[in-house]
Amino acid sequence: MGAAEDEGVQELLHRGRQLVDYTSRPTAETPSFGAFIYLRDSAQLTRRLLWIYTQHNGLGAP
Repeated sequence: MGAAEDEGVQELLHRGRQLVDYTSRPTAETPSFGAFIYLRDSAQLTRRLLWIYTQHNGLGAP
């Protein structure tokens, strides 16, 4: 996706790694709202990375 050349992509990938880190994930003790925020952040990050991928590869919107 051009991560080596694009600082924006590097930042998104770094945030993605932070999200999937075990210490960042919701646990059984996490309030519902905290789990919702985690899922929302994951979805937004995924959407942004997918948009960059489609633009980089000349694909139509999914």
